[in-house]
This record gives sequence, C-alpha cells and structure tokens, in this order.
Amino acid sequence: MSAITSEVKQVNANVLRHFVKISSKEKLAHAYLFIGPDSIGKSQTAVEIVKLINCENNADGSKEEACRACPSCLKIASGNHPDIFMINKGDTSSIKIGAIREMLQRMQLRPFEARLKAVIIKNIEDLTVEGSNALLKTLEEPTRGSLLILTTAVPEVCLSTVRSRCHPVYFFAMPRRELLETLEKKLLIDKEEAHFLSLYTEGCLGKAVQLHEEGFFQQKNVIIDNIIFNRNNEGYIKSLVMDKVQVKVVLEVLLSWFRDALLMKLGTKSEYLAHSDRPQDLHQVEVKYDFDDIRGIIQEIVNTKRLLNENLNIKIPLQLLREKIWVG
Repeated sequence: MSAITSEVKQVNANVLRHFVKISSKEKLAHAYLFIGPDSIGKSQTAVEIVKLINCENNADGSKEEACRACPSCLKIASGNHPDIFMINKGDTSSIKIGAIREMLQRMQLRPFEARLKAVIIKNIEDLTVEGSNALLKTLEEPTRGSLLILTTAVPEVCLSTVRSRCHPVYFFAMPRRELLETLEKKLLIDKEEAHFLSLYTEGCLGKAVQLHEEGFFQQKNVIIDNIIFNRNNEGYIKSLVMDKVQVKVVLEVLLSWFRDALLMKLGTKSEYLAHSDRPQDLHQVEVKYDFDDIRGIIQEIVNTKRLLNENLNIKIPLQLLREKIWVG
C-alpha cells in the first residue's frame, strides 16, 4: 500500500472502524450514502469496506482491515471481481439509466464468489432522473446478500427519495494544519506547494494529492500569469473557451486569488492566504482595487461559473471578466 493510500485511509479510519463493528455483528444495512467533499476518499473507503467484508482471510469477521493479498482482495482492487460493481459517469455527462438497469439485473443473480455482492455508485448527483427512479426499485426492494454504497458531495441535489432510503455516513475534511503537516512531513511536498494545497483544497487530502500529482501548483501560476498579468492573452483565452473543464479550473483559481486579495486588504496574515507564494503580485492587485471592486469581481466570477454549469455560452462573459481583472 502506497504512503498516499495509507494517509487517505487513516483520515477515514473512523468510518472503517464503524463498518468493522457492524459487519462483525451482522448488522449491515442494505444501502449507505457516503456524504462528503470531493476527493476526500469516499469511494476508496467504500472499496476498502467491500474488500474487508469479502476478504478470504477474514471469514470470521474479526479483522480490522482486509489482507489485500487473497484472490478476492486482488480482484476487487483490480476491478475484476464478478460480484463487485463500480458505477460512475466515466467519459459521459451523466450516469445513464442503462447502467442502473444492468446493475439491477446482475444483483438478482446469486454471487459467484463473494460472501456479499456489492455495488458502489460514485457521485450519485450524476444520475439522470430516470436512473435515480430506477435505483429506487432496489432501494425499496433490496436483494438479499447485497450491499449498495452511494457517494455524493452534494446531497441536496440528489432525489430525496433516494437519500431517505440510505443510511447516511459523513466524511469530514482534515484541519488545515494537520493537512499541511501531512503534505510536508509525510508526503514530502515542498513547503510553498503544501501551503497552497492545504488551503485551496479545504482540507481534502485526496484532492491535495491528486493536484500535486498533476503539477497543479505550477499550472495555477500559469493561469494567474496569463489571465491577470498578461495583456496579450487573446490566444490563451480563445484556446480556453474550447475546454469547459479547463475553464472551470481557471475560474476556481481566479476565485481563490481574489479571495486572497480581499483577505490581504483586510489585514489577514499570509499563513491564511492560499497564494502566499506570490505576495508582491497579490499586493499589486490589492492596491489597484478597493473593497467594492474586489467584491464585484468575485461576484462576476461566480456568475460566470453559474453560466458554465448551465452550459451557456461564456465566451463574452469570460472576455469581459478578463478586461476587468487585468493588472497593468
């Protein structure tokens, strides 16, 4: 098990301990809804729980973690177990009803190898309405010997009928200082980058690790340089509007940047500023704009994010935003 996997697992150890206890007493419910921020380890924890329940070296339920070496554990880890299913939207825009219907059909069959058949549906907010309604069938009439684990970061947008038929399990972010220490001392991430990630990810270790592996610390500075400090950035903007995912990333970075500028204007210490690696640039923005200007920019970024989420054309709003926030 990698150091990263170990640390993410440790953060959610309380959830794992809870399932160890109830599974050993055969008090598992048929459906759970894991609720918590993106990339906090909900799906990974769900996989660990399913491994533990079906681990061939834990037949009596006495172990506190799966062995990760038996055929069952290895098949689950590789995604090749015939009785364990992971569903997500993949490369599509949503989880379609066809995927749910296929899952329901498979759940009706007797297990090939597992003690307990299991389905993990990642980010149920991505379910279509038809998919959610189809899922209700198995929630209302659960298949014997099966376990359903759903995950979400935004439970308020999920069907209330789905939420009400699952036992909620909550995942909480790490305190900032604890996350910072983990990134620096255990995962050996550079101090400036660790500081940024601990604030930008709002306590989500999994997200912090993912962004570190993607080189996001360098990427965010490229975004700031091109959008805020480069007047001749039309080519960058044109390439940007073609990629909805990248536009979202840019807007998130800009939002965190101007939040920092507002906090700096309020006299906040640098240890609470995500972009403290660029104090002079932040100061330049702080001096140029007054409180109302910065609040207005933040609101415009939020409005542009909303247009993006609604799949509306954001080319003009993005160009207007660019003119407003450019620092000469």
